[in-house]
Amino acid sequence: MAAAALILSPDDAVQRLYRDLVRPARLLVAVSGGSDSTGLLVSLSKAAREDAGISLFAATVDHALRPESADEAKAVAALCADLGIPHLSRRWEGAKPATGISAAAREARYRLLTEVADEVNATAILTGHTLDDQAETVAMRASRSEAEHRPGLAGMAEAVLLDRRRWLIRPFLRTRRADIRAWLASQGQGWIEDPSNLDSHYERVRVRGKLTGQGSLDPGQWLRAVERRTSLSDAAAIFLRDHVTIRHGVLARLATEGLKAGAASRRHALSVLAAVLGGRTHALGADSLERVIAFVESGQPGRATAGRVIFDLRRDGLYLVRENRGMLPLHIAPGESDTWDGRYRIGNRSPGEIIVGPTAPDREEACALFPDVPPAIAMRAVSVMPHIEAGVPFPLVERNGGIAASLSEKTSAGGIDVEPVLAPFDRFLPQFDLNLASEIAVLLGCDVFPLLPVKDSARKS
Repeated sequence: MAAAALILSPDDAVQRLYRDLVRPARLLVAVSGGSDSTGLLVSLSKAAREDAGISLFAATVDHALRPESADEAKAVAALCADLGIPHLSRRWEGAKPATGISAAAREARYRLLTEVADEVNATAILTGHTLDDQAETVAMRASRSEAEHRPGLAGMAEAVLLDRRRWLIRPFLRTRRADIRAWLASQGQGWIEDPSNLDSHYERVRVRGKLTGQGSLDPGQWLRAVERRTSLSDAAAIFLRDHVTIRHGVLARLATEGLKAGAASRRHALSVLAAVLGGRTHALGADSLERVIAFVESGQPGRATAGRVIFDLRRDGLYLVRENRGMLPLHIAPGESDTWDGRYRIGNRSPGEIIVGPTAPDREEACALFPDVPPAIAMRAVSVMPHIEAGVPFPLVERNGGIAASLSEKTSAGGIDVEPVLAPFDRFLPQFDLNLASEIAVLLGCDVFPLLPVKDSARKS
């Protein structure tokens, strides 16, 4: 299909969204006042007037980085009032970092939007990211890796799950900014220009300048990259289902028949599984992964360590477990919650402070928890379980006045809540990886992810 045929006008993009959307739907539109988000809001409003199954809300995040931002939020509120759309505004309060301001602002924006989505019980959050934004993202990621068929070429996903609870959808990823602005002009609707979009201190602005005059991103090439990444992730999910087991949330075993199966899917599965077991937000880097794969394919029993995970190759398979060092104690006050070691989210509803740290292994206990596993591996697995010091009963493994959390699913007792964390996916889960993350969640006993509220076009039916 010709590239031009894959580019959608604002009206076509919104119609595509509404066609694929599960109803009833409550949509929260993130609106800054710029052309992209304004075009999204107005086009959504126009198309929703005759669709009783769709309710629209709008939210503006004031990052408090420019003097004009508060007035811009008020201007968006006035536009929403004219359109009859409920509008909520949130301000990014507190000190701003001296470096990494773009990433920090993005994190704050998604956090605040998620809070608003909870407040209005939104089916999904919608943002105005465009094909131009996608071109910049692909260019930035391509510059950081020379690997063939690198995952970064898939760019931003059209849908992303935030905090495992609210889907964010980008309807305009196949729409050009110039087309949005022309459409707004035809509607007699203006927009706000953000001067930071011209500030060359930001990498995205510099990349935007380089892309000017080179033509827009080829949608066909990008969509093929999306299909490749989605297919690889789905194959890794099947590989895990067929060949991997996880015991008590900490010890994974790859069966011997899986050691030589599906090289690409095995490689991807091990990379992501290591991130989950190691409590890391990113899969193994290319160099570490190459070293692990070479070790596994050598067939020689032994151990290798990468990404805080020990890969232990035995005659009965490959064992993966978090290495038992660098697990710092965590103090959690009453009424607070926090994440320990990137692997467990722990909430303290008890009346006193709790302290979370690693478990001191006991051989008899380890062999009871992990029967049919070599004792050395069982001891290593127990030693990376969370041990909670608290003066309350907890129906796990009580020892020495504390709690050794022998669990692989969400557990609550005595005012203490413990839930496994999928570090690579808990904050942002792109739809590319939905099947893979869901399979790992099943293996760990985590809560299931909310269903994608639109048809998943990245997967062929």
